[in-house]
Amino acid sequence: DARLPSASVKWVWRGYSRLATKLPGDDMIIGIDLGTTNSAVAIWKDGAPHLIPNSLGDLLTPSAVSIGDDGSLLVGMAARDRQPTHPDDTATAFKRRMGTQATVRLGKQTFSAEDLSALVLRSLKADVESHTGEKVTGAVVTVPAYFNDRQRRATRRAGELAGLEIKRLINEPTAAALAFGVHTREQEPFLVFDLGGGTFDVSIVEVFEGIVEVRASAGDNRLGGEDFNEA
Repeated sequence: DARLPSASVKWVWRGYSRLATKLPGDDMIIGIDLGTTNSAVAIWKDGAPHLIPNSLGDLLTPSAVSIGDDGSLLVGMAARDRQPTHPDDTATAFKRRMGTQATVRLGKQTFSAEDLSALVLRSLKADVESHTGEKVTGAVVTVPAYFNDRQRRATRRAGELAGLEIKRLINEPTAAALAFGVHTREQEPFLVFDLGGGTFDVSIVEVFEGIVEVRASAGDNRLGGEDFNEA
């Protein structure tokens, strides 16, 4: 979602770094920003979060899936590049349909939003494993604060389909607050605007004894950069 991935992923380990304490023989746990437009992944290393580049060397991976002419599945930039010429064979912004019965037909195959999200998650997982040479089994993933139980279960299911155990789902406003270090300061409640590629959150977050809590939240999963582009 974000053009600044450091502000959309590094939050994970700043508040949940204990999950990343890796003992010998343990598998790695990663932090993922599963965005409507772009996604990113980070690991905890040497006491700090580090963004992991994909196979193209980019820190952002487009949340896009396409079917190639030979029937192969394409994920990321390869899929997005096909969208102008093969719109019927390419899916984007499927995060908006998480937790619904809506499906997308690409070529001869039918996918749910969970299926498509799982392909993006699996791609991010593979990027980390290729970059570090270590096996990844768990993840912490952000979700919009207004996601209901059905949408959160769908996100967990997507993780399972990708071969990941979702250790935590963190509200995106909480993630943004952690990224900017508000959990280290006892202050008045913060107003957090989270405007992404496809969703918009406005939340009141409060910090008490280092714990960031969302007091109130509102949002629109049909308002974001994608909509600005179409306007």
